Amino acid sequence: MTRPQQRPKKPPNTALAGWITRSGRSYGALAVELKNDLWIAGHTDACPPHRTRIGHWVRDGEIPRDPLPVVLAYTLTRLCGLSQALTPADLGMDPNAASGRGPDHPAPPAAAPDEAGDPTKRRTALALIGGTALAPLMTPGSASAATARAYAQHATLTELAPSDMAELETAVDGLGTTYSSQPPHELWPTAARIRHRVFTFQHEHRHTLREARELARHAGMLSVILAWVAHDLGEGDLVQAYCDDAWAQGEQADHPEVGAWAEDVRSTHALYDSRPLDALLAATRGLAVAPRDGNAAVRLSAQVARAHARLGNHHEFERAAVRARDYQARLPLHGTGLFGVDAVRITSYDASSYGWLGHANRARAAAEEAIGQYRSFPRPLQAPTRLAIAQLDLAQAHSALGEPDAAIATARQALTSGRMVDSVRGRAQHLDRTLKRRYPQAPAVTEFTEELKVLIAR
Repeated sequence: MTRPQQRPKKPPNTALAGWITRSGRSYGALAVELKNDLWIAGHTDACPPHRTRIGHWVRDGEIPRDPLPVVLAYTLTRLCGLSQALTPADLGMDPNAASGRGPDHPAPPAAAPDEAGDPTKRRTALALIGGTALAPLMTPGSASAATARAYAQHATLTELAPSDMAELETAVDGLGTTYSSQPPHELWPTAARIRHRVFTFQHEHRHTLREARELARHAGMLSVILAWVAHDLGEGDLVQAYCDDAWAQGEQADHPEVGAWAEDVRSTHALYDSRPLDALLAATRGLAVAPRDGNAAVRLSAQVARAHARLGNHHEFERAAVRARDYQARLPLHGTGLFGVDAVRITSYDASSYGWLGHANRARAAAEEAIGQYRSFPRPLQAPTRLAIAQLDLAQAHSALGEPDAAIATARQALTSGRMVDSVRGRAQHLDRTLKRRYPQAPAVTEFTEELKVLIAR
């Protein structure tokens, strides 16, 4: 019995493989692009290929049915940014004439004279598709309802699953809500991983324009969180870089509040970095774009006040503080997370401000009030960093009032908060310098200095 003769296996299509590699697209991404171009060209009846089918075209030398070779040639021309249109023969998909040209040997230019100034080669592209896309533009009678529907379908094409956006929203909200309860060095890898995931969605997956704005908003808020972590870790360059990114993402999202939150971080960092003028500029810039009476506006109003206090501008501080206290009367006592606002934050900022302005008694009163309120917070809402700062403000007030022992005792409480971030270290070192200047002979001061050296060296 004679076995039927087997059809010889076709060699891999190296020309097509080369052009796909040059396009920078995976088989899956190319399948989406090809599906879009089929719809735009009016080939709504053509069956768009799956990524596995494209793999067969490359590995097994398969040649798909028309109109796929022609539209694929157009798609790769567009993705590769070529000025001369590819043909099916260039892709090894013309059974009668294969040119064998790969991505390193494209077809010689043959553009018509009237196309020389057209960087996108629209006329070449339309001719390549066979003029189908041009038909609806010529006469109403020749218009295709299917083509019109394809425009709408193309606008809603996405590679993102509905759960992707929901997961990002949950992740950003969770990071903000639990921020103060986690050490910065543990927060960083989590936030950085999610931020890069958004970057991948933005640049490696097809998405709608609405999804693009949402992705930019999430990206911006994640960069704000990363800027806060960088601030807590004392990484100044990273603070500025992530604030800049957050501002840019907010602009792309048409969501200026993202930029306002970025300036809130920038202002805080500048203030603790002994750059009060930069802190004032950042707070003012953020306040200019923050939604009126929103959380960011409240925070930035208080930032403006304490920046003026750090600069020694008594009159400007009082003016700005009035606005912040107007908000305070309407705020809840307990805040909720990194992007929340509460009345005690305004009181805490007053404690710092009065200390910088030399009003020790008023600073002590404000710090004691803030400490009492922070300690009364329910455990999920506790803010260990803000409590430590209020305690160090109280210690500074004790020092100014001639009470070094009380200052040291209060500072020790601050240094056992369990969240030793850069701002707390900086405030503690400033207190140490103040104590040594005012009480150089006091043994308790010398002992505190040594304790602080050991703590910071850990």
